[in-house]
Amino acid sequence: MNAKMTELSGGVLHSAELRQRLGVSPATLMRGLREAGPDVVRIGRGRATRYGLRQSWPTLDASRFPLFRVTEDGTARSAGELVTLVARQTAWMPSGTVSNGLPTELADARPSGFLGQHFGAMHADLRLPARLTDWSDHHVLLAMSRRGEDLPGNLIVGDESFARWQARDALVVKTRDDYAKLAEATIAGHPPGSSAGGERPKFGVLVDGRHVLVKFAARGGPGDVVARRWCDLLVLEALALSVVSSHGMSAAHTNIFETPTHCFLESERFDRVGPRGRVAVLSLAAAHDDPADSWARAAVQLRDAGRLTREDARRLRWLDGFGALIANTDRHQHNVVFFAEGSGLRLAPAFDQVSMLYAPSADGQALPRSFTSPHPTADTLDVWDDARMAAREFWQRASDDDRLSDHMRSSCAANARSLAE
Repeated sequence: MNAKMTELSGGVLHSAELRQRLGVSPATLMRGLREAGPDVVRIGRGRATRYGLRQSWPTLDASRFPLFRVTEDGTARSAGELVTLVARQTAWMPSGTVSNGLPTELADARPSGFLGQHFGAMHADLRLPARLTDWSDHHVLLAMSRRGEDLPGNLIVGDESFARWQARDALVVKTRDDYAKLAEATIAGHPPGSSAGGERPKFGVLVDGRHVLVKFAARGGPGDVVARRWCDLLVLEALALSVVSSHGMSAAHTNIFETPTHCFLESERFDRVGPRGRVAVLSLAAAHDDPADSWARAAVQLRDAGRLTREDARRLRWLDGFGALIANTDRHQHNVVFFAEGSGLRLAPAFDQVSMLYAPSADGQALPRSFTSPHPTADTLDVWDDARMAAREFWQRASDDDRLSDHMRSSCAANARSLAE
């Protein structure tokens, strides 16, 4: 490489800035770029032209990765390629989008949650760190480009993952009687199906022609309050999403299945269409740049920026209020997902509306919890009364549901009364 091109070692530069730093004419710059060969990547055209220096990242044996999108009818189309550059940058070509680290959509689809925790052990040949928190961008790209055939959304990275997707058949469950064995395999560190996020134990399967994520909880022995509490939470999640749907909000379709050993919550995936079709999705965490904002605050800002319609913003603000009123204390930004439509966003069905106030503690105790009726914020004030009515309906339905433990039903009845006052 031409020694002068080391000016690019600090990251991508516009052509005018590169000429200024080198103190050369446009013709001399072009001659130097030709001499540098393929190490220099041209990004964009005309006055917008920028240049970057190609570089492989640690553990990766290439600096370019083809990108593919799987359509709703299950066919694949080229989506360009990702080029890794010095200074930990990447360029999505041919669009010329330069990112510090991985592009947002790729980073958002990384293995995460309970299933992500098993990813490294399942693919030991990749030599990934055991803890997801220790993964750097190059670990994420390694995982996605070599074993990323079934990550969330519709993007596939790299020739190896694409080949695996082409050869892959979805795990089909003939009957739900197989769920108990799949749950045992998952706990043993061999989860089938998708690497979708979420901290609770789950596996992914294709059943009745639909892709579903199946959360599960073991029933435990008589008197096992903690196990019973986790089963209660699965039932409460199904009830919450049913109430959301009955109030005109789109929500993931769920079913509860109970066996002598387990309780299962089956939730239909909205980023999959039929056996092989897929849909592009983006989490609120990726779409909004302030992780400290509530769902409602983020909804207002996305609406004001013209990225979210007023109606979808209202729905998200309603979901935030409803979540607070059903004691969902885990309303983080990865639990809201959008369909990506050009530069805009469309709110995907609600999911993971769980009364996490009642979740067992980290040290495995089902402690007594007292629900205090929350108050609206400026961002939820106009939707609060309707969300409060829906939450009261949720608590009332839960108090009458004999799938729940007596203790939980009693708590739900008390919560319904508190919202009526």
